[in-house]
Amino acid sequence: MPEPIMQRPSRAVLITGISSLSGLSSGTGRALALRLHRAGWPVYAGGRSLEGLKDLEQEGITTLRVDVTDEKSMVEAVDWITAEHGAVGVLINNAAYSLNGTIEQTPMDSVRQQFETNVFGLSRMTQLVLPGMRAQGAGRIVIMSSIFGLFATPGRGYYEATKHALEAIGDSLRLEVHRFGIKVVVVEPSPILGAFVPTTVGDLGLAPSTDEEDPYGDFWERFVVWHGAYREVEHPKGRGRMSLRADHVAAVIEKAISVRNPRIRYRIGIPVRLLRPQRVIFGERAWEKFVRTFFPTP
Repeated sequence: MPEPIMQRPSRAVLITGISSLSGLSSGTGRALALRLHRAGWPVYAGGRSLEGLKDLEQEGITTLRVDVTDEKSMVEAVDWITAEHGAVGVLINNAAYSLNGTIEQTPMDSVRQQFETNVFGLSRMTQLVLPGMRAQGAGRIVIMSSIFGLFATPGRGYYEATKHALEAIGDSLRLEVHRFGIKVVVVEPSPILGAFVPTTVGDLGLAPSTDEEDPYGDFWERFVVWHGAYREVEHPKGRGRMSLRADHVAAVIEKAISVRNPRIRYRIGIPVRLLRPQRVIFGERAWEKFVRTFFPTP
Protein backbone atom coordinates (compact mmCIF):
# COMPACT_ATOMS: atom_id res chain seq x y z
CA MET A 1 0.00 0.00 0.00
CA PRO A 2 1.54 3.36 -1.01
CA GLU A 3 2.55 5.87 1.60
CA PRO A 4 0.13 8.80 1.92
CA ILE A 5 1.31 11.95 0.18
CA MET A 6 2.09 14.59 2.77
CA GLN A 7 0.70 18.01 1.94
CA ARG A 8 3.38 20.67 1.80
CA PRO A 9 3.13 23.33 4.53
CA SER A 10 1.33 26.51 3.56
CA ARG A 11 3.42 29.38 2.15
CA ALA A 12 0.57 31.88 2.37
CA VAL A 13 1.79 35.17 3.79
CA LEU A 14 -0.50 37.46 5.80
CA ILE A 15 0.80 41.01 6.28
CA THR A 16 -1.05 43.28 8.67
CA GLY A 17 -0.99 47.06 8.91
CA ILE A 18 -0.82 48.07 5.25
CA SER A 19 -2.46 51.48 5.05
CA SER A 20 -3.50 53.52 2.03
CA LEU A 21 -0.94 54.51 -0.60
CA SER A 22 -0.81 58.04 0.81
CA GLY A 23 -0.53 56.83 4.41
CA LEU A 24 2.73 57.56 6.18
CA SER A 25 2.77 54.14 7.82
CA SER A 26 2.28 52.22 4.59
CA GLY A 27 5.88 52.01 3.36
CA THR A 28 7.31 48.77 4.71
CA GLY A 29 4.15 46.69 4.49
CA ARG A 30 3.41 47.79 0.93
CA ALA A 31 7.00 47.28 -0.22
CA LEU A 32 7.02 43.82 1.37
CA ALA A 33 3.69 42.79 -0.20
CA LEU A 34 4.91 43.75 -3.67
CA ARG A 35 8.31 42.13 -3.21
CA LEU A 36 6.95 38.80 -1.98
CA HIS A 37 4.18 38.71 -4.57
CA ARG A 38 6.69 39.23 -7.40
CA ALA A 39 8.85 36.47 -5.91
CA GLY A 40 5.95 34.00 -6.13
CA TRP A 41 4.64 33.96 -2.57
CA PRO A 42 0.85 33.83 -2.08
CA VAL A 43 0.42 37.22 -0.40
CA TYR A 44 -2.58 38.50 1.55
CA ALA A 45 -2.32 42.21 2.24
CA GLY A 46 -4.30 43.25 5.31
CA GLY A 47 -5.36 46.81 6.01
CA ARG A 48 -8.13 48.72 7.70
CA SER A 49 -9.47 50.03 4.38
CA LEU A 50 -9.80 47.97 1.21
CA GLU A 51 -10.16 51.21 -0.74
CA GLY A 52 -6.59 52.12 0.18
CA LEU A 53 -5.27 48.77 -1.08
CA LYS A 54 -6.66 48.91 -4.62
CA ASP A 55 -3.22 49.44 -6.16
CA LEU A 56 -2.05 46.16 -4.59
CA GLU A 57 -5.18 44.39 -5.80
CA GLN A 58 -4.43 45.58 -9.33
CA GLU A 59 -1.01 43.94 -8.99
CA GLY A 60 -2.76 40.62 -8.37
CA ILE A 61 -2.35 40.62 -4.60
CA THR A 62 -5.29 39.45 -2.52
CA THR A 63 -6.38 42.23 -0.16
CA LEU A 64 -8.31 41.69 3.06
CA ARG A 65 -9.85 44.06 5.55
CA VAL A 66 -7.84 43.43 8.72
CA ASP A 67 -8.14 45.73 11.71
CA VAL A 68 -6.12 44.35 14.62
CA THR A 69 -8.49 46.05 17.05
CA ASP A 70 -11.45 44.21 15.48
CA GLU A 71 -11.69 40.53 16.41
CA LYS A 72 -14.19 39.70 13.66
CA SER A 73 -11.97 41.02 10.87
CA MET A 74 -8.97 39.05 12.16
CA VAL A 75 -10.90 35.79 12.46
CA GLU A 76 -12.38 36.20 8.99
CA ALA A 77 -8.95 36.85 7.46
CA VAL A 78 -7.40 33.75 9.05
CA ASP A 79 -10.41 31.62 8.10
CA TRP A 80 -10.21 32.85 4.48
CA ILE A 81 -6.54 31.96 4.14
CA THR A 82 -7.00 28.64 5.94
CA ALA A 83 -9.80 27.68 3.54
CA GLU A 84 -7.53 28.35 0.56
CA HIS A 85 -4.17 27.09 1.85
CA GLY A 86 -4.84 24.97 4.93
CA ALA A 87 -3.17 27.48 7.25
CA VAL A 88 -1.45 30.83 7.40
CA GLY A 89 2.14 29.90 6.60
CA VAL A 90 3.77 33.22 7.45
CA LEU A 91 2.43 36.02 9.62
CA ILE A 92 4.08 39.44 9.32
CA ASN A 93 2.92 41.47 12.32
CA ASN A 94 3.37 44.91 10.78
CA ALA A 95 0.38 46.84 12.19
CA ALA A 96 1.43 49.67 14.50
CA TYR A 97 1.33 53.42 14.95
CA SER A 98 3.06 55.98 17.13
CA LEU A 99 1.21 58.53 19.22
CA ASN A 100 3.86 60.89 20.51
CA GLY A 101 3.32 62.48 23.89
CA THR A 102 4.97 62.96 27.24
CA ILE A 103 4.17 60.55 30.05
CA GLU A 104 2.41 63.40 31.89
CA GLN A 105 0.26 64.67 29.03
CA THR A 106 -0.87 61.55 27.19
CA PRO A 107 -4.42 60.59 28.24
CA MET A 108 -4.76 57.02 29.47
CA ASP A 109 -7.42 56.24 26.86
CA SER A 110 -4.82 57.08 24.21
CA VAL A 111 -2.24 54.90 25.97
CA ARG A 112 -4.69 51.99 25.99
CA GLN A 113 -5.41 52.49 22.30
CA GLN A 114 -1.67 52.48 21.56
CA PHE A 115 -1.24 49.15 23.33
CA GLU A 116 -4.44 47.78 21.80
CA THR A 117 -2.99 48.14 18.31
CA ASN A 118 0.73 47.62 18.82
CA VAL A 119 0.64 44.81 21.42
CA PHE A 120 -2.78 43.28 22.05
CA GLY A 121 -3.80 43.20 18.39
CA LEU A 122 -0.50 41.59 17.43
CA SER A 123 -0.88 39.06 20.22
CA ARG A 124 -4.42 38.12 19.20
CA MET A 125 -3.52 37.75 15.53
CA THR A 126 -0.64 35.50 16.54
CA GLN A 127 -2.98 33.37 18.66
CA LEU A 128 -5.33 32.94 15.71
CA VAL A 129 -2.69 31.63 13.28
CA LEU A 130 -0.87 29.30 15.69
CA PRO A 131 -3.32 26.35 15.64
CA GLY A 132 -3.00 26.02 11.86
CA MET A 133 0.77 26.31 12.02
CA ARG A 134 0.97 23.66 14.74
CA ALA A 135 -1.27 21.32 12.75
CA GLN A 136 1.01 21.48 9.71
CA GLY A 137 4.19 21.37 11.80
CA ALA A 138 5.61 24.54 10.32
CA GLY A 139 5.18 28.29 10.25
CA ARG A 140 6.96 31.56 10.62
CA ILE A 141 5.97 34.61 12.65
CA VAL A 142 7.69 37.96 12.12
CA ILE A 143 7.33 40.63 14.81
CA MET A 144 8.14 44.16 13.71
CA SER A 145 9.92 45.81 16.61
CA SER A 146 12.16 48.88 16.26
CA ILE A 147 15.43 50.43 17.32
CA PHE A 148 13.22 52.03 19.97
CA GLY A 149 12.45 48.60 21.38
CA LEU A 150 15.98 48.75 22.81
CA PHE A 151 15.97 52.13 24.53
CA ALA A 152 13.66 55.08 25.25
CA THR A 153 13.65 58.76 24.39
CA PRO A 154 11.63 61.78 25.56
CA GLY A 155 8.20 62.21 24.00
CA ARG A 156 7.72 58.64 22.75
CA GLY A 157 7.69 56.65 25.97
CA TYR A 158 4.38 54.84 25.50
CA TYR A 159 5.08 53.94 21.87
CA GLU A 160 8.54 52.72 22.85
CA ALA A 161 7.01 50.72 25.71
CA THR A 162 4.93 48.79 23.16
CA LYS A 163 8.07 47.94 21.21
CA HIS A 164 9.85 46.85 24.40
CA ALA A 165 6.85 44.58 25.08
CA LEU A 166 7.16 43.00 21.63
CA GLU A 167 10.77 42.08 22.34
CA ALA A 168 9.66 40.05 25.35
CA ILE A 169 6.66 38.52 23.56
CA GLY A 170 8.89 37.44 20.68
CA ASP A 171 11.43 35.77 22.96
CA SER A 172 8.80 33.98 25.02
CA LEU A 173 6.82 32.84 21.98
CA ARG A 174 9.94 31.51 20.24
CA LEU A 175 10.69 29.20 23.16
CA GLU A 176 7.08 28.06 23.43
CA VAL A 177 6.52 27.07 19.78
CA HIS A 178 9.96 25.83 18.77
CA ARG A 179 9.03 22.15 19.12
CA PHE A 180 6.09 22.61 16.73
CA GLY A 181 8.37 23.65 13.87
CA ILE A 182 7.35 27.31 14.14
CA LYS A 183 10.08 29.93 13.96
CA VAL A 184 9.72 33.42 15.45
CA VAL A 185 11.77 36.36 14.21
CA VAL A 186 12.05 39.86 15.68
CA VAL A 187 12.94 42.63 13.24
CA GLU A 188 14.58 45.78 14.63
CA PRO A 189 14.94 48.41 11.91
CA SER A 190 16.71 51.73 12.32
CA PRO A 191 14.49 54.75 11.46
CA ILE A 192 12.76 54.30 8.08
CA LEU A 193 12.55 57.10 5.54
CA GLY A 194 9.10 58.65 5.33
CA ALA A 195 7.69 56.54 8.16
CA PHE A 196 7.52 59.25 10.82
CA VAL A 197 4.10 60.57 11.80
CA PRO A 198 4.69 63.89 13.59
CA THR A 199 1.49 63.66 15.63
CA THR A 200 1.58 64.76 19.24
CA VAL A 201 -1.07 64.88 21.90
CA GLY A 202 -1.08 68.64 21.41
CA ASP A 203 -1.88 68.30 17.70
CA LEU A 204 -4.87 66.13 18.57
CA GLY A 205 -6.22 68.59 21.11
CA LEU A 206 -5.47 66.23 23.98
CA ALA A 207 -3.13 68.59 25.82
CA PRO A 208 -3.01 72.34 26.58
CA SER A 209 -2.74 74.18 23.26
CA THR A 210 -1.03 77.47 24.19
CA ASP A 211 2.61 77.99 25.00
CA GLU A 212 1.65 79.61 28.32
CA GLU A 213 -0.33 76.55 29.38
CA ASP A 214 1.86 73.86 27.85
CA PRO A 215 5.08 73.24 29.79
CA TYR A 216 6.38 71.15 26.87
CA GLY A 217 5.48 73.52 24.01
CA ASP A 218 9.04 74.40 22.96
CA PHE A 219 10.01 70.74 23.22
CA TRP A 220 7.37 69.67 20.70
CA GLU A 221 8.58 72.19 18.14
CA ARG A 222 12.09 70.76 18.31
CA PHE A 223 10.75 67.19 18.50
CA VAL A 224 8.88 67.34 15.21
CA VAL A 225 11.74 69.05 13.35
CA TRP A 226 14.41 66.70 14.72
CA HIS A 227 12.59 63.41 14.16
CA GLY A 228 11.33 64.50 10.75
CA ALA A 229 14.88 65.32 9.66
CA TYR A 230 15.99 61.75 10.24
CA ARG A 231 13.48 60.59 7.64
CA GLU A 232 14.28 63.13 4.93
CA VAL A 233 17.25 62.43 2.66
CA GLU A 234 17.30 66.00 1.39
CA HIS A 235 17.43 67.61 4.81
CA PRO A 236 20.21 70.27 5.00
CA LYS A 237 21.95 68.43 7.83
CA GLY A 238 21.83 65.15 5.93
CA ARG A 239 20.40 63.19 8.85
CA GLY A 240 18.13 61.17 6.59
CA ARG A 241 21.13 59.40 5.13
CA MET A 242 21.26 57.31 8.31
CA SER A 243 17.69 56.07 7.77
CA LEU A 244 16.50 53.06 5.80
CA ARG A 245 14.38 52.74 2.71
CA ALA A 246 11.30 50.55 2.99
CA ASP A 247 12.60 48.32 0.17
CA HIS A 248 15.74 47.58 2.20
CA VAL A 249 13.67 46.47 5.20
CA ALA A 250 11.42 44.39 2.93
CA ALA A 251 14.45 42.59 1.46
CA VAL A 252 15.66 41.59 4.93
CA ILE A 253 12.22 40.31 5.91
CA GLU A 254 12.04 38.24 2.72
CA LYS A 255 15.32 36.63 3.71
CA ALA A 256 14.05 36.01 7.25
CA ILE A 257 11.06 34.03 5.98
CA SER A 258 12.98 32.21 3.24
CA VAL A 259 16.08 30.81 4.95
CA ARG A 260 15.92 27.46 6.70
CA ASN A 261 17.26 28.75 10.02
CA PRO A 262 16.56 32.46 10.42
CA ARG A 263 18.27 34.64 12.97
CA ILE A 264 16.51 35.33 16.24
CA ARG A 265 16.80 39.06 15.51
CA TYR A 266 17.46 41.04 12.38
CA ARG A 267 18.97 44.42 13.26
CA ILE A 268 18.77 46.56 10.14
CA GLY A 269 20.92 49.64 9.63
CA ILE A 270 24.02 51.04 11.29
CA PRO A 271 22.32 52.86 14.23
CA VAL A 272 20.60 49.78 15.65
CA ARG A 273 23.66 47.58 15.18
CA LEU A 274 25.84 50.01 17.11
CA LEU A 275 23.32 50.59 19.88
CA ARG A 276 23.79 47.56 22.14
CA PRO A 277 27.60 47.63 22.36
CA GLN A 278 27.56 51.42 22.81
CA ARG A 279 25.25 51.21 25.80
CA VAL A 280 27.34 48.50 27.45
CA ILE A 281 30.54 50.49 26.91
CA PHE A 282 29.05 53.80 28.06
CA GLY A 283 27.30 52.56 31.21
CA GLU A 284 23.84 53.74 32.24
CA ARG A 285 24.62 57.30 33.35
CA ALA A 286 26.80 58.10 30.36
CA TRP A 287 24.19 56.51 28.07
CA GLU A 288 21.45 58.74 29.49
CA LYS A 289 23.70 61.75 29.00
CA PHE A 290 24.12 60.70 25.37
CA VAL A 291 20.33 60.46 24.93
CA ARG A 292 19.89 63.90 26.53
CA THR A 293 22.50 65.37 24.19
CA PHE A 294 21.47 63.61 20.99
CA PHE A 295 17.67 63.72 21.21
CA PRO A 296 15.46 66.79 21.84
CA THR A 297 14.70 66.96 25.57
CA PRO A 298 12.36 69.28 27.52
